[in-house]
Amino acid sequence: MGTRKSVAALTATEKANFVAALKALKAQTSGRNYDWFVRTHMDYFNNVNGHNYAHMSSSFLPWHRQYLLELENALKAHNSAVDLPYWNWTANRSTTGPPFTSDFMGGNGSGGNGPVTTGPFAGSTRWRINVSATSSTSLRRAMALRGSLPTTSDADSVMGVSTYDASPWGSSSSSGMRNRVEGGLAPNLHNRIHVWVGGHMAQIDSPNDPVFFLHHCNVDRLYHLWQTRWGFGADRYLPGGGVANVVDVNETLVPFGVTVASTLDHRGLYTYA
Repeated sequence: MGTRKSVAALTATEKANFVAALKALKAQTSGRNYDWFVRTHMDYFNNVNGHNYAHMSSSFLPWHRQYLLELENALKAHNSAVDLPYWNWTANRSTTGPPFTSDFMGGNGSGGNGPVTTGPFAGSTRWRINVSATSSTSLRRAMALRGSLPTTSDADSVMGVSTYDASPWGSSSSSGMRNRVEGGLAPNLHNRIHVWVGGHMAQIDSPNDPVFFLHHCNVDRLYHLWQTRWGFGADRYLPGGGVANVVDVNETLVPFGVTVASTLDHRGLYTYA
C-alpha cells in the first residue's frame, strides 16, 4: 500500500524519482501516457451524454480520486517506488518554496503569463505541451497574480460540514461539503488554486502542469479527512441511487469503468502521511 506524502517532506531522491516517472510517462508512445490524462480531463470537464463527471457535479471528488489513482498506477509502471505527493497549499504558500523549487516543479512563468523558466518542466524541449487549449508548446504559469490561496481556517470550516452534497447536485447547490470544496460556494478550496497558479492551470487543459496532480492529491487528502470524520460508506455520498442526470452512488464513472461506490473507501490502496 502506498503512502502519499507532503511535497515539503519529500527527499531529494523521492523528488527525482517522481520527476523521472512523469517524464517517462510523457515519453511513452502507447497506452495511457501523460497526454492521455490531459486529453481525458479536457473530454470530461463538461457535460458528456447528459452527465457532468469531472466538475460541477457530486462526482467531482470520486472522479478525480479515480483519475489520480490511474495516474499513480501509470507512474508506478515506470518506477514502483513512486507515490503521488500532495501540495498542502494552506501550509506551503510561497511561489519559490515547495513544490515550486528548481529540483521539483520549477518556478513561475516569465512576465505576466509566460513560459516556466526554471526546473525540469521549463521550455518545450524539457516538457512539450502536445494537447492544449491554446497554441503554447511550453508550460506557462502566472503565480500569485490573481486571487489567494485558502487558509487552514478555510479548510477546517469545510471539514465541519456533515452533508456531502445537496440538490441540484451542481455548481448552484447552496449547501453541502462538495460544492464548498470545488468552488461553487465559499470558501472555494479547489478553484482558487487553479486561478492562483495561472497559466495552464487556469485552463481546461490544466493537467499539462504536473502541479495539477499535487493540487488534486491535496483535495483528495481533504476528502479523506472528511470521510475519516463522517464515514467512508456509500450512505455518506449523495445523491443515492436512481437520480436522473446525476452520477449517483451506483453509477459508473466514465471513462474509468468503476462505480462511485467502489472509490469511496480507498484505505486498502493508499494512505496519507
